[in-house]
Amino acid sequence: MLAQKYRIPRQFIDYILKKGDSYTSKFFIIRHKKNNSDFCRYRTIISKKVHAKAVKRNHLRRQIYEILRLNMLNLNVPGTDSILIAKKNIIKNSYKALEEDIKNNIHG
Repeated sequence: MLAQKYRIPRQFIDYILKKGDSYTSKFFIIRHKKNNSDFCRYRTIISKKVHAKAVKRNHLRRQIYEILRLNMLNLNVPGTDSILIAKKNIIKNSYKALEEDIKNNIHG
C-alpha cells in the first residue's frame, strides 16, 4: 500500500481535477499539477461505472497503489500531484498490463 505521505489529501482533489493538465493512457485519464513538496503524490479514482462491486474497485485501487509504491523511484518527478482516473477497460486486463501502462505514462 502507498504510504499516506504519498497520497493527495482529499481537499486538493477538486482543485487538481479542475486546474490540472490532462492526458490519457490506455487504462487511465491522468490529471496532474505541480505541488510545493519535493516528492510526488498520487490518488486513484475508480467509478461505479468501471465496476458495480466495491470489492473489485478496491482491489484495483490496491493494485494501482502497489504498482506506484514499487516503482516510486522510477516514476518520481519532484513536486507533482497526479490523479489516475480509471477507464472501463481496466477490468479486463492483468496486473502486468496495468504496471506497463503506469510505467510508460506516469511522468508528471
